[in-house]
Amino acid sequence: MNYFQLHDYTALRISGGNVKEFLQGQISSDVANNNHFKTLFCDEKGYVITNASVFLHESALIIVKKDIAQTLDADLSKFSKFFKCKIQHEDIDVFGELINGRFEKIIGNQETSIPHEIWLKEKLLNFDVDLTKDISGKFRVNELGFNLQEYVSFDKGCYRGQEIIARINYLSKGITKPVVFENLSEKCIEKLNLDGKLIFKKIIDGIVYHQFMLRQDSVALKDAASNQVASLWANS
Repeated sequence: MNYFQLHDYTALRISGGNVKEFLQGQISSDVANNNHFKTLFCDEKGYVITNASVFLHESALIIVKKDIAQTLDADLSKFSKFFKCKIQHEDIDVFGELINGRFEKIIGNQETSIPHEIWLKEKLLNFDVDLTKDISGKFRVNELGFNLQEYVSFDKGCYRGQEIIARINYLSKGITKPVVFENLSEKCIEKLNLDGKLIFKKIIDGIVYHQFMLRQDSVALKDAASNQVASLWANS
């Protein structure tokens, strides 16, 4: 078990008499299952606005990256008024917990000597990146690589993006899957762009990472094999 103090997260608090009803139509998880869970906020076309951790009691506390909070607030505010719910920003302390490959965010402080960059790297290599504004609303769950068993309930009622997520889960043959590379040459990046689709680029502790969607038989994938650090093809 490893702990990480997280400094770039914040929270939205949703309060009102119909919080659960409101959230149930907005998130991919089922509010009836438990009070602390991971979830996805998507638009009607299935593009992921952000992933989040939710603490649900009389009100709901939604933990997200600081730079995505305003984007999520603006999106939810279009619907919250119909449920008489209020959305407020709330500064909180958050620490991360990594147990057997599973990431959790907990409210509070935890002493640790492990650098925050390790949390970011492990999240990236396990296809559980917390979305930031630059990639919000641009990609679907399969392109980001999220584990649907952790983020989605397939037994609940309708929510935004449900039809697309269900189609991806039940009908997609996984022609392409996400692969992460580190420190690619410009030549390799050009080949991968021609052969696949760039999802995002991130720099963590001086190392440049690229995530692409690629076919398993991609020639460019084989050419860049020595720079590959994570792949969902490895789980196929």
